[in-house]
Amino acid sequence: MKSGFAKMGIGAVFFGAALASVTGLKAQDTADKTTWSGLYTEEQATRGAAAYAANCQACHGNQLGGTGEAPAIAGGEFISSWNGLSVGELFERIRTTMPFDRPGALAREQYADILAYILKYNGFPAGQAELDKRTEVLNSIKFVATKPAVALEQRSARPGVGGPAWLAASSSVAQAAAAAAAGQVDPNGYPNPYRTSENYLRLPAGRTMGSSSAVAIDSKGHIWVADRCGKNDCANSDLDPVMEFDGSGKFLKSFGAGMFLFPHGLFIDQHDHLWLTDGHKAAGKGYQVFELDQDGKVLRTLGKAGVAGDGHDVFDEPNAVVVARDGSIFVSDGHTPGKGNARIVKFDANGTFVTQWGTRGPGPDQIEVPHALALDSRGRLFVADRWNSRIQIYDQSGKLLDSWSQFGRPSGIFIDKNDNLYVADSESRSPQGYGYHPGWKRGIRIGSARTGVVRYFIPDTDPNPDKGATSGAEGIWADDKGVIYGAQVEQRAIVRYVKK
Repeated sequence: MKSGFAKMGIGAVFFGAALASVTGLKAQDTADKTTWSGLYTEEQATRGAAAYAANCQACHGNQLGGTGEAPAIAGGEFISSWNGLSVGELFERIRTTMPFDRPGALAREQYADILAYILKYNGFPAGQAELDKRTEVLNSIKFVATKPAVALEQRSARPGVGGPAWLAASSSVAQAAAAAAAGQVDPNGYPNPYRTSENYLRLPAGRTMGSSSAVAIDSKGHIWVADRCGKNDCANSDLDPVMEFDGSGKFLKSFGAGMFLFPHGLFIDQHDHLWLTDGHKAAGKGYQVFELDQDGKVLRTLGKAGVAGDGHDVFDEPNAVVVARDGSIFVSDGHTPGKGNARIVKFDANGTFVTQWGTRGPGPDQIEVPHALALDSRGRLFVADRWNSRIQIYDQSGKLLDSWSQFGRPSGIFIDKNDNLYVADSESRSPQGYGYHPGWKRGIRIGSARTGVVRYFIPDTDPNPDKGATSGAEGIWADDKGVIYGAQVEQRAIVRYVKK
């Protein structure tokens, strides 16, 4: 069960017109149904799991993540690619291409069972009736990626509380949320009310900015950047990667030479302490999380220098760190898909291990490349589940609360004190392969952490982003006035965005 499903691409042009009539079923019975309507039963999904294991797993993997030419049939890319199409089209794609060596060989009931299992694996709810085996019935059911509850949450939000007017709950915004949930919104069509300043930070004479995914702002409004020593790696460099600028962009000081190999994630806590992750290791250095004061003094480290692992006191490519108001520390660990860790590790305020969660894969409660972290005003932890092109939202004990795909393929996340949500997508690409996320452009999407509604989109300026694995902002932060700073790896710049 392999290349037939993959050759046309998950989001490619599909079959011809649906069958003309629905035998024994009135159109209104399914006209309003979506993938969130409870289309299958738990018993049917259990049968489907067995049928999948016997006929499909060899090509598509035991976690539905795809192997070789066989694409993933679970996760953010799969869901976003089918968003807006019909369940009947997906059923026919499965039936006419699977199993790879004998497509169409199974009974229609078995294909319906397999589709029920795929829907369950992707987090769509079960219901009271089994998924129909008739294509003509399924053609009237819409595949909708985003849970309609986003619109309901928007309606219940209190207008005018805790943020700019554009985030206040109103009927028009609720309608926008519902439209997004129904797949009717162009993810690249939001307005861009920002002007761009690419040379705001003034570096010392002779110094050029290296690749960076780390920018943050302290309580004084000073801008902190951790670049990769004028290139994309600090190994064997005597440059200071950590730099401080005042609010006008004037360089103030730098430190950290010889301390880091690959500065990756930067966070500033309520005490103005800097927290920085080092994502590489070599010669007894790296794979650690550092807490520093603003003079560069090391206050604490987590992890063992140069040691990789999945234990309570080691990391394997730590990406990001965030600190809660009570001092709890969260670290996202694992940067390479299919290798090493894919987890969130929690420590208490003293740095003592508390818990960890996360298993690799595209399933509803899994993660793959947890690239960035942020906390909202309710203490919910937002995880940039980059490889799955979604944001996973957890409570602080690791319980999954929600999953959002409407902000693109997230490399960076920042949430301000008013719960404005800023998400940097630096990897979406149309060609199949790394970053495959057809229909989505790279850039910064801005919306609400309370409701999930996207309001603005700042497009990446790279003229041909499909040629490279990354471009535009990876790291992101915003000041109290809503001025945004994006840290770019490919362009090696810190870019400032100000409302027009």
